[in-house]
Amino acid sequence: MVEKTLDNYSLYISDFVNDIWNGSKFEGSLGPVEDFTFVDYWTLRKRSLRLFKENLYAKGIIRRLLWNEIHTGLVAAPVPIGSVIWPKLEESEQEKKAAEYAEIFATEFNLYASTPAIFDWGKKQSFGAFQRQVRFESLICGDGIIISRIDDKTGLPRWQWVNGDNIRTPDDYTPRNGNYIKHGVEFDKYGKKTAFHVRTETNGNVKYERVRVRGEKSGRLISWMVYGSETLLDDTRGEPFLADTLYMLKDLDRYRDAETRAAVINAMLAFFVERSQDTGKGARPSDGLARLRPTVGSEPAAEPKDYNPIPGKQLGEDLRMMKPGTFFDDLDPGQKIVSPATNRPNVNYRIFEEAIISALAWTHGIPPEILMLKFGNNYSASRQANNEFEIYLSKQVEENANAFCRNIYTSFITQAILTGMLTAPGFLNAYGNKDKWRIESAWLQTAWLGLSRPSVDREKEIRASQLAVDNGFSTFDKEALRNSGMTFKQVMQTQKREREYMARMGFVPKVDEDQNGKPVYTESDIDSEAINDESNLNGNATPASTGSTSGSGV
Repeated sequence: MVEKTLDNYSLYISDFVNDIWNGSKFEGSLGPVEDFTFVDYWTLRKRSLRLFKENLYAKGIIRRLLWNEIHTGLVAAPVPIGSVIWPKLEESEQEKKAAEYAEIFATEFNLYASTPAIFDWGKKQSFGAFQRQVRFESLICGDGIIISRIDDKTGLPRWQWVNGDNIRTPDDYTPRNGNYIKHGVEFDKYGKKTAFHVRTETNGNVKYERVRVRGEKSGRLISWMVYGSETLLDDTRGEPFLADTLYMLKDLDRYRDAETRAAVINAMLAFFVERSQDTGKGARPSDGLARLRPTVGSEPAAEPKDYNPIPGKQLGEDLRMMKPGTFFDDLDPGQKIVSPATNRPNVNYRIFEEAIISALAWTHGIPPEILMLKFGNNYSASRQANNEFEIYLSKQVEENANAFCRNIYTSFITQAILTGMLTAPGFLNAYGNKDKWRIESAWLQTAWLGLSRPSVDREKEIRASQLAVDNGFSTFDKEALRNSGMTFKQVMQTQKREREYMARMGFVPKVDEDQNGKPVYTESDIDSEAINDESNLNGNATPASTGSTSGSGV
């Protein structure tokens, strides 16, 4: 190799450039470097919306995602951390108190979330419908913002969704304190989002509202942006979910329309006449339809009384309706009736369509079988497709919860405690105190449960879970999450409350019967439960006797 010195500087420069690794196998193999700093969000949004309205593939993909990700809405399962809130109590008392407050919080939030007049700014949607609207519009339009507006009458937040198309930069607004605006989003001099500018148009009058991200004095979250697809850390706005496949879906739909039209035209051409070179021009064998013979073995139909023959035609010489079994017998020499080729639609169209949809499913992390609702008879293959989709859903449910559900729950619980609607010992002292943030966070912990999709074969799944736990290959917590969507702790706490109630009602499930078929609950257990309930109502904290809780843990 030539030594790189000042004497052969030109050779050194050429050799150095060729030694730089930039991803290309050879010069120009990847084309020019594209700069994605400038994205036309508005055109992408309009095209994505149009595609959803016109393209059945786009509509099918979006609907499949909504029905599985959101379904009727993610459900809140509050899980206050008792060890942080009551560190001086025994572990059993910590768990008991945490379960009691969790049930109270869940009940109050469900009442709030299911009342549109209290929950929704427009008084139309419940929390579940609001989730579907947010996810639906963010997928199609790329993004949007959620705004919390405190109701003067109830003191509780009411929620407003603003489509990303209405987040725009005002023409006559000048930011202050070194702030700047990009695509309707205002940033401070450190690059943090400080406000959104919402455009509204009423009777031709355009107005802009500046909505702060956090309260100026309280610091509480007032509004935030929800994205429909993955974004980089420095991205200002979000792109539609189908932005990278718009052209592919559009062309696939055109192909489908073209094949459909070709098939219709092909069906309209019932037959054609093939002539040899010797056939005289102008021969019209179809003229013989005027003298159609009846089907063999049938008699001509009698003419109706009000029958009026065509002028100039004798009775029996007019056109008749073609019947099944009609045949031609007036073909000239060299002529024959030929049926059009039945090769439309294209026999390879289905294969091509499946290949494109599979590519779309793959790029978004969705099994093609789920997206196309097409399953084979192979149990293992169907189970694997179901498992892969469960992985996608578990990730997406958590992302949706983080994107908007947790903020809404946190705001409601906080406001309800501040107004005295709910009680949470130690929360008010910890609220806003940076030294006690763990207590505030412990009160606001919650899990979010999405659609529990049925397994391919539930009996096999349960048996597999039992074997895995019995042989030490898995944990109760993991198998409980797999089969019910709840943690093992949540399952046990819920079963404990259920058994206490069943004992009071005198109902014994089969799992709580002994080997002779007799219930393990006794009259003393039920009486003791009633005494403890009465003691608790009078202010005593004597633990209740729950009897046996034998049975399978999975």
